Amino acid sequence: MLELYKGTISASDDGQEEASRQGESTDNNAYQLLREKILDLHLRPGINLSIRDICDLLNIGRTPVRDALIRLEQEDLVTLLPQRGTRVSKIDLDRVEQERFLRLAVEEEVMKLFMACHTPTDLVELQNNLMEQKAFAEMGNGDVRKFLHMDDEFHKIFYRVTDRLFSFQTINNVGGHFRRIRLLSCRETQNIKEIVVQHEEIILALQTRDTKEMLYVLQKHLFKLDRDKKELIKKYPSLFKRNINEDYVNIPWTDDFFETFQSFL
Repeated sequence: MLELYKGTISASDDGQEEASRQGESTDNNAYQLLREKILDLHLRPGINLSIRDICDLLNIGRTPVRDALIRLEQEDLVTLLPQRGTRVSKIDLDRVEQERFLRLAVEEEVMKLFMACHTPTDLVELQNNLMEQKAFAEMGNGDVRKFLHMDDEFHKIFYRVTDRLFSFQTINNVGGHFRRIRLLSCRETQNIKEIVVQHEEIILALQTRDTKEMLYVLQKHLFKLDRDKKELIKKYPSLFKRNINEDYVNIPWTDDFFETFQSFL
């Protein structure tokens, strides 16, 4: 009897654990899908959303969507508006600077480690990635989200080789504003070509084991947005946070904003 009783409790516990795992999986799916739509500019910065719209789009219930929105608010990617829904945060230049500062501080140290430990195979991997970037730049009209992914993968190699992927993921987890302005910048073909040249310069510095030059190019690479952002603000002022009393838009949000946004500005 005692063993049967224990078995019953164990089976019940197993069922509860399985349900808990499924719930966590659904929560993570909602969070990842919605975060991706914000970071890839499927959703316009500043747009107002309703939970019902999000549920319909993701085909997920209200509870995991609410949980996802709470996590995204902690990352300053959305603002929860009582009785009015949710607002996708505009790009905050102060936040961009904080996120860029964090990445530069960490990546400089990672690059020093990479300089000390990389192998010829690692350089070949960087060069293969660079070849893909060059092919994209020469094409001139591809999906710039794909290029940004190539850019991320290029830098990820440094973190992986030095066993610092936790740092890479942490930077990405808090880097939503920096990523969105990078994506806007990549709409300009000339900016993509400049990024490719800088990546090539980084590889050359690694090949010649010139740490000083490598760090100089890295800083130039990450501070390039200081120049770009002035043009981006001038060209797309409604996408950037300016003051707390600014107006917000009410336009259809199920479209891919990044592909069509010029008609809304």
